[in-house]
Order: sequence, then C-alpha cells, then structure tokens
Amino acid sequence: QPIRVLGPNCLGWIRPSRRLNATFAPGMPLAGGIAFLSHSGALATAILDWARARRLGFSFFATLGNQADLTESDVLEAAANDPETRVIVAYLEGLADGRRFFEALRATTARKPVVLLKAGRSPEGGRAVSSHTGALAGSDAAFEAAVRQAGAVRARSVEELFDLARCLASQPLPRGRRLLVVTNGGGLGVIATDAARDAGLEVAALDAPVQARLRAVLPPTASLGNPVDLVGDADPARYANTLHAIGPEADIDAALVIMTVQAATDAVGVARAILGATRGWSRPVVAALVGGDRVAPGIRVLEEAGLPCYPFPEPAVTAIAGMALVAERARAAAPEPAESTPPAGAPVLLDWLRTAGGRRLDLGDLTPLLTAYDIPVLVPRLAGTPEEAAAIAGELGCPVALKIASPDISHKTDIGGVTLGLTSPTDVAHTAALMLARVRARHPEAAIRGLMVQPMAPPGKELLLGAIRDLQFGPLVVVGLGGIYVEVLRDTAMRLAPVSPAEALRMLDELKTIA
Repeated sequence: QPIRVLGPNCLGWIRPSRRLNATFAPGMPLAGGIAFLSHSGALATAILDWARARRLGFSFFATLGNQADLTESDVLEAAANDPETRVIVAYLEGLADGRRFFEALRATTARKPVVLLKAGRSPEGGRAVSSHTGALAGSDAAFEAAVRQAGAVRARSVEELFDLARCLASQPLPRGRRLLVVTNGGGLGVIATDAARDAGLEVAALDAPVQARLRAVLPPTASLGNPVDLVGDADPARYANTLHAIGPEADIDAALVIMTVQAATDAVGVARAILGATRGWSRPVVAALVGGDRVAPGIRVLEEAGLPCYPFPEPAVTAIAGMALVAERARAAAPEPAESTPPAGAPVLLDWLRTAGGRRLDLGDLTPLLTAYDIPVLVPRLAGTPEEAAAIAGELGCPVALKIASPDISHKTDIGGVTLGLTSPTDVAHTAALMLARVRARHPEAAIRGLMVQPMAPPGKELLLGAIRDLQFGPLVVVGLGGIYVEVLRDTAMRLAPVSPAEALRMLDELKTIA
C-alpha cells in the first residue's frame, strides 16, 4: 500500500477525537463535527487559537500546502466518507484539477454540506495566490459556477465561513426562509428584520392561534407580531413561556432569539430557558446575546450545549440565510447529465470547423451544425453586392435583417454593421451600399466577405448563449441577456458543461433582466 504525502509547506493534520496532532501548532482543538481543510497554514493556526475560545469542535483539521501528492479533492473525499464529520469547510487558493474537484464536490454535497472560502477573487488576489503557493487562482466566475452547480455554498469572509459552519454542525436545515425573531429589545428586533430582508429571509406576522397563545403569557406592553418583543424586563420565565407558546409546529422555518443587557438581565437563566424550551424542535434555533461581560456566561452555556450564539443579530441572520441556501441547493441537486450521442453528420461538421483555424466563425459557418442538433436557425444567405442582397431579400420575403459579414468585426452594431426590419428590396440595396461604405471607411483593414441577409425573427426575448473554455474547469456554458447591452449589464449565468435541462432552467431563473 503506497504512503500518501500531505504537503510540503503545510502545517499538517489533526484528528481531535483520536488525540492526534501531526502538526507544529500548539494544543489540541475540541472534537466536533466540522472538517476544515486549508491551503494556508498561517490561517489554520489562527483558526485553531480562535476556535478554542469559542468552544468550536473539529472532526479533523488539515492544511494542504503545495500539494505534491494529496490535493483538496482527496481531502474532500476523505471528509465525505468520515462518520465524525457533519459539515466541511475549506479555505482554497487554487485547484490542482478543476474538473476532479467539481466531481468530488458534487459527490460530497449529496451527503454533507460544504462551505468554501475562495481567495484570489480579484486580479491582485490572484497574483498574491500565485506568489504564495504557485497555484493558479483561475476564473472566479468559473469557480462560482462550479460551486453552485455542485450544490455547495461560498462564504465572503473567514468569520462568515465559521458562523455558518457552527450552525450546520449543530442545527437541522430550515425547510424555507420564514424567520421568527424573539427579542427583549425593540431596536435589535428592527435590526434583525432589516438584515433578514437584505439576506432574502421573510419575517412574516405569526398566525392568529400563535398570537392568542402569546397574549396569554405576555404583558400588555409586549408586541405579538414578528419580531416578538418581550420588552426590557423580560426574565428567563418570559423567554421560556414565549418559546413554549410558539411551539415546535409554528409556521416558521428558523428562529433567532435575541437578548440584550438590561438592569435585571439573567444571561445564564435566559440561555437555559432557550435551551429547555426549544429542545426537540425540528427547526434551527440560533441566539444573539448582545453585550459584554454580563452576557458572556450565557453565551458559554449556549455554546457548550451546541446552540450557536452570535454577538449581534446581523451575523446570526447571515448564518441562517446561509443554511437556507444550503438546503435549497441540496433540494435542487441533480445527478450528472447523461452524455448524449451526437446526431448523424455532427462529427464531420465539427472536424470541418476545426480546420477553420483561429478565425472567427460566423452564423453561416455554424448553421449546418446548429441544424444538425435541431436548433432552429434563421438561415442567413451571403450576398457579395448590394444588388445581390436585394435579390435575396426578394426571395426570402421582407422584412429582413442586413449584417456585415467579416471575421474581423465582432461588434457589428457599434460600427453601423447591422440594420433590422428592412421592408423592401429597394431599401435593402440602398442600405447595403451605405453599410459597405461606412464599414470600409471605419475599418479599412478588415476582411469583408460581403453581406448577410436573414429573415426577421418574431418578437421575443433576446438571449446570449455561448461557451468558453476555462483554464481550470474546461468547457463552460454561458447564458444571459443578449443584444447590444450584454457587455454593459453583464446579466449572465454560467455552468460547467454538460448542462442538464433542469440546470438550464435554473440558469434562466438567475437572470435579473429576463422576466
């Protein structure tokens, strides 16, 4: 059996439940359900120290360094098969093999949540990654596409990475985005509501039966909507009575319980009340105990019991929204699309297109291939002169579109190389002559093959559909708003090829400008 190598230039490996620390980092983290893998040893040592103070436990802890042998995909697969791991979090700077990572990630998210923090998103960050580990940071858009398609989620910061990990390691996934907020401070309830709205959560009013039960246990000054405001003198009994009145079957998907320091605050009592009243709930519950030394004992009680507690409402709301996204992507996950057999004649057409070398292909070149795949095409016809263009328009029937045919001009509209809706052959001849003169004056170096004449399409949504090849992930499919504003609005969705029909529909749903 070969010996696998972790590193070099790495911190090493820790398995807390076995009291195994094969690193030069001091101490041993608590055992828990979070697997952490990192391309940075320095970040890992900082996280180890930070986690001890917050009673955060790990199933294993691995840093990868320069990956002479074991890569992030190998460790990801190990975490997926590890019975002690409930959630996997990773700090990544680059990928050894983008396609293998995608396949490993997709297989893992079918079993366990995965949260990723990717460095090198900006050009400057990419250069820093290359100088740090020698890895290629790659296209962040392609990485985002792979993560989304595989069913994982991304964090925007180290803090957000572990805020979400704590929830996923100890709480059930929410079934939707309806959030209950319980607070003893009205202002904090408003802050939580605003944060929830920004995060795509719904803070809806509680139904009448729940409000009736709350009315029976709360003082007249309390607010029975959502947030439920217990007012400032709320003691542990009021928290417990409120949560019992709401109950585990209320029409909510997650609960955030907030406590701020008041004159009579009993942080430990409130913490125990929260734990007791929500024991057995099938919905996630998180807390925000806002204050300093006076709430610290309550925070410790909650965290030791495995209930995530945050210093302010906003990070708690962000973590709940992250859990909702994990649940949504888990439900949407689809098996890998089956490979289809190319239609008859397609391989020959592809071989012919490869002989075109590096020149830009136009619709005339691609029409036979699109037709072979049963993709409807408004077949263009090439004209060498304005007179020939007019004759073709007469044969096709007006209205028609007229476009300059040149492999050297990609943005034809910008230079007056496209005219739509021409209604007669006479208009076509006149427009063609003007178009040729205009384009030749503005681009005298461009090779002009002639003019393309096409039938006009019926009214509809104009979309861009294309493909690119990424250095790390290979072929990618791109769909987005088409037309002249595509590069201004940049409203696109991207996935790794091949794309299933269900994934294609999700891509269309992501587009903001396509109603």
